[in-house]
Amino acid sequence: SVCEGGELFTWGQNTHGQLGVGSQSTLIPHPQLVTRLKGLALAQIAAGGAHSAALSLSGAVYTWGKNDCGQLGLGDTEDRDCPSHVGALEHWKTVFISCGADHTAVLSKEGMVCTFGAGGAGQLGHNSTRNELKPRVVAELWGARVSQVACGRQHTLVYVPPLDKVYLFGSAEGQLGDERTSNQLIPLPINLPVKGGKSRYGNDPCRCTCNLVSIFMHFTQDSYLNGIATLTDKEVDAWISNSSSKHWDSIKKNIRLIFSSEACINGSFLEESDKHHRTSKGVSGINLSKVQRFYQKISKKTEVFQEV
Repeated sequence: SVCEGGELFTWGQNTHGQLGVGSQSTLIPHPQLVTRLKGLALAQIAAGGAHSAALSLSGAVYTWGKNDCGQLGLGDTEDRDCPSHVGALEHWKTVFISCGADHTAVLSKEGMVCTFGAGGAGQLGHNSTRNELKPRVVAELWGARVSQVACGRQHTLVYVPPLDKVYLFGSAEGQLGDERTSNQLIPLPINLPVKGGKSRYGNDPCRCTCNLVSIFMHFTQDSYLNGIATLTDKEVDAWISNSSSKHWDSIKKNIRLIFSSEACINGSFLEESDKHHRTSKGVSGINLSKVQRFYQKISKKTEVFQEV
């Protein structure tokens, strides 16, 4: 669970360190702060069978937990009990992550898909059943401009808007409304039903496929966080214009929320466009000119300046 102030809390089973709190306890019943990610402006979190992942607003991917199949994307099979940065995805411009039972898929801003981890059922889409210890591009989807991705237990789904098709790879048994029962090693389109509820390729209702696609769309759209609290120019202007009104108490609460959190501050002053996707140890991704403009603007309003 991610708070509006940007802190990530985890609890529950921890047999492989999947809670990311550096503890060897097998069960943690109460929420614990994941201190390794403190100050990181989180965009999304995802949980798999026994591994977890987090994504920052600048596209940095962190993974932790079970790693027997390489599902953490770190190039080895050692479990991690604290979040580790996936260096291979540093400039991938990741915008979404999804975790299966033992595999992981990431989506880039350009619509490309990378997968890693368990591949025994073909769920990585690389035309093989090998495990991948590092992120690998799904070549069959190159140039497809995927907009959504979701991992099931041993299968992966992607949606390609230009073709209006959902593709599946991995264990297809029990997932589709057609005859396919063998594992699919490369992405193949699902036979979606037409509006009347009938399959395009037959007269039988395709309820299983309908449910699958409905769940897939709901899952991917709702998996994005509501968002940590970050600043917009419009909001700052509202602070200044309403600082003497009945809204001041609400404004103060909002100011305190953002400026008591490193994560919210970092997320509020990111570089524009794609520049912040180049964030690294040597590049902060923060637009200092934006910070200066903000302070110049609020300095004209004493109440707001003092509160900040």
